[in-house]
Amino acid sequence: MDVKKADKLLMRFEEGRVLVVGDVILDEFLYGSAERISPEAPVPVVEIRKETMQLGGAANVVNNLAALGARAALCGAIGNDEAGTKLLKLLHELNMPTEGAIVEIGRPTSVKTRVIAANQQVVRFDREDRRALTDAPLRKLLSFIKRAQKNFNAIVVSDYGKGVVSRELVDVLIGVAKERGIPLLVDPKPQNAALFHGATVITPNLKEASQILGRPLTTPEEIEKGGESLRQQLACEMLLVTRGEQGMSLFREGRKPHHIATRARQVYDVTGAGDTVIASFTLGLLSGAQPEEAAEIANQAAGIVVGKLGTATTSVGELRDAIGQARREKSA
Repeated sequence: MDVKKADKLLMRFEEGRVLVVGDVILDEFLYGSAERISPEAPVPVVEIRKETMQLGGAANVVNNLAALGARAALCGAIGNDEAGTKLLKLLHELNMPTEGAIVEIGRPTSVKTRVIAANQQVVRFDREDRRALTDAPLRKLLSFIKRAQKNFNAIVVSDYGKGVVSRELVDVLIGVAKERGIPLLVDPKPQNAALFHGATVITPNLKEASQILGRPLTTPEEIEKGGESLRQQLACEMLLVTRGEQGMSLFREGRKPHHIATRARQVYDVTGAGDTVIASFTLGLLSGAQPEEAAEIANQAAGIVVGKLGTATTSVGELRDAIGQARREKSA
């Protein structure tokens, strides 16, 4: 991508106004060292040195959007508990609105706890309730969306399969997007993919795309045929398939698939990389980038965050530097 054009696109990221709907998660990281094996069982003993709390799930999409200079609002469910209070505090620190974070009494805030030793994840344990939202909090979510819709120029759905996404919710979002003429972008869970029929952009990873399609996508030929078949099956304008160390592939109606090689130099942690992809791709489109250019930006962003530990974000400055470096390497 031309560096001057990329710079103009990145400068417009701050104009983005994005409503993020989905499953809210608090990511907890326990960092330490593991230098001995437990005498009680063949497992490492991790001596914890540091603890951090970070926004996860749909809240991490908001975090990524904020880090890139855009304005975003979160719409999802939390519990009336300590984790929910911590999550709201993190949103306040970003100066992001919290009215859309609806409390459901009796439902715990989803928490993912990861234990990290020597830059490696040792174990993860989850505390969550994946049942569908009850009627009262769902009504509050729908009311918030209808009140707030005029403030946004894109909607992102971050589906982590924790119970927020439902047929009724998605129907309202699709209706709002069509009525306002704004893009609806979805990071789906395979079991809910059919709900998003007709969305603007759907961004599964390769494993999820295979599960939705019902057959493995392994070879380049299978990915090319399967990606377009899945795009047609979901009736979306664009399908962006993230492929880990193989980069990503963009499928558009009437176009050949656009494949992009990964930009990651070192991979320390893939936690939340999909959130970074959908956030940066969304802002790329809103800034006026062609979809292929937006995918290039998203690929650069993903390459940056997987080189960091934890639920990471990137900035416009880091993206500008990465795009410039890629251009220099291509010209060398």
